[in-house]
Amino acid sequence: MSVTKLASGRWQARVSYKDKQGKYRIASQSFKRKGEASEWETKTKSALIDGADLSRSTESFKDYLFDWIKIYKTDGVSRHTHEIYLGNYNHVAKYFNDKPLTAITRADYQKFLNEFGKTRGIATAKKLHQQIHSAVRDAVADGILQRDFAYKAHVTGRPPKPVEDKFLSLKEYTKLRKYLIKTADYSHMTMLMLLFQLETDTRFEEAAGMTWNNLDLVRGIVHIKQQWVERRRDFGPTKGNGKADGDVSIPSGYCDYLLDYKHVQSDWLKMHRIKNPKNLVFWSKLGKIEGNGTANEELARICRRLGIKVVTTHAMRHTHASVLIMNHKSLPYVQQRLRHQKLETTVNTYVHLIEEENGESNKKALELLNKDF
Repeated sequence: MSVTKLASGRWQARVSYKDKQGKYRIASQSFKRKGEASEWETKTKSALIDGADLSRSTESFKDYLFDWIKIYKTDGVSRHTHEIYLGNYNHVAKYFNDKPLTAITRADYQKFLNEFGKTRGIATAKKLHQQIHSAVRDAVADGILQRDFAYKAHVTGRPPKPVEDKFLSLKEYTKLRKYLIKTADYSHMTMLMLLFQLETDTRFEEAAGMTWNNLDLVRGIVHIKQQWVERRRDFGPTKGNGKADGDVSIPSGYCDYLLDYKHVQSDWLKMHRIKNPKNLVFWSKLGKIEGNGTANEELARICRRLGIKVVTTHAMRHTHASVLIMNHKSLPYVQQRLRHQKLETTVNTYVHLIEEENGESNKKALELLNKDF
């Protein structure tokens, strides 16, 4: 153990120790002040007594995080979740570069979060912090870090969009729905997909992954068992690693509409000798599935043409739910149709509409109770 002054004027603390394999190692770090160097030396000695692993004291933050993801967040998690971790790793690698894990301070980490939050939504920033903090806590538990530099970090980010921007009003819904029913055809694939979302409350990826064998057009039942993973051009489990599986009923009129479209698609593909190997409902004339980005661009053009609020494809699902609520359908029914695991999720998502509906119900209830007075 030693603290010496360097030619540069800084103070260096050095600690010699045996690693877990019995080899002699030296851990060192330089500081502006002698007191800081002495404090580090004392804490390092104490950490060694407690079983800290100093052999990784010079490992970069990005290398530690990459190894951590490989060990803990590859097997046993969905591919989608694993890719989110890798995406957050890229943010860490870009910002911290080769900076050692043990050299990062709470201020360093807070600056990273502040910079990230300037261009990201608050929900995205919270997810990033949650994943990184989990890795940092493990580094503390393994004795690599002596303190949790992500402790009580303040997550910043752009506020979420107002709830009313996430769905169409009843008037706008009616206008869009009539337009899609009238104009959607096999030459306008994204319109067919948008109408399907609007009628079934499916997410875009679930609509894209719908197959004809999962559509029971005789009984009017849509079996939602998978979704389309655009980057892999293949099926994947629904949201929550299959927790969003479920059945949704559709009216007979829409069943007939889909059946007519099925014949058109089948005849066209046969005529042009194009195969539909996965039996996809929305397999286009070009032999592909349209992406969500393309669908959002088309939807924006339609909204502007109709003079209604510009929304994304996910608004089809929110709008479907809002129409049900405003038409006095029970919350458990809406929950079942949306395939939410908990009623609480439905309530929290549509609380503004529920409050409006409760206000109308309260008015009618008072009218009823006021009779005969």
